[in-house]
Amino acid sequence: MRKILAALIRYTTNHIISHIPSYALRRAWYRHMLGWQIGPDVFILMGQYIQMAGARSSGKKVSIGKGTVINHGCLLYTTGGLVIGEHVSISAGAWLVTGSHEINDPMFTAFYKPIIVGDYAWIGMRATILAGVTIGDGAIVMAGAVVTQDVPSYAIVGGVPAREVKFRDAQEFSYPLFHQMLE
Repeated sequence: MRKILAALIRYTTNHIISHIPSYALRRAWYRHMLGWQIGPDVFILMGQYIQMAGARSSGKKVSIGKGTVINHGCLLYTTGGLVIGEHVSISAGAWLVTGSHEINDPMFTAFYKPIIVGDYAWIGMRATILAGVTIGDGAIVMAGAVVTQDVPSYAIVGGVPAREVKFRDAQEFSYPLFHQMLE
C-alpha cells in the first residue's frame, strides 16, 4: 500500500501539480506533501519534473532560499538532497541530478549525493549539475554546461565538462529576482 501511495504522489506531483497555473497551489503541495523548506518570494514555475524516491523521502533534504526563481521545465532530482540558496536564478530546462551509479561495481549500485547552490548563483538554460557538486555564491553556470566538480564562488563556468572561464568582477550582490506571476 505504501508503494502505491508513493507512486500516486509522484504521479500527481509531475503530471498534475506541476502543470496547475497557480503558484500558491504548487508551493503548498511542495511544502506540505513533499516536505520541502521553501523561503518567502520563491517562484517555482510550471512544468518541473521532480525525481524522488518516495512520498516524503525528499523531506528536509530540499531547501530553497528566499527570492529564488526556478524557471519552467527543470528536472529536480531530490533523492540525494538539494540545498538552493537565496536569490538563485535557475534557468529553463536545467537539470539538478543528485543520483548516479558506481560504474565499476558489478551490481551497478546507485548512490545519491546532495547538490548545494550558493546565494546569487545563476544556472544557465539547459545546464546540468551532477551529484555531490557545490556551486559557490555568485557563481554562473553557462547555458548547456555539464558541471561535474565544485564551482568556486563568483566563478563563471561553461562547457562539457564545465571549466572555469573567468570570475565575476562584482562580488557583493543585493539584487532581487523579480518575477511576474503570469502563469
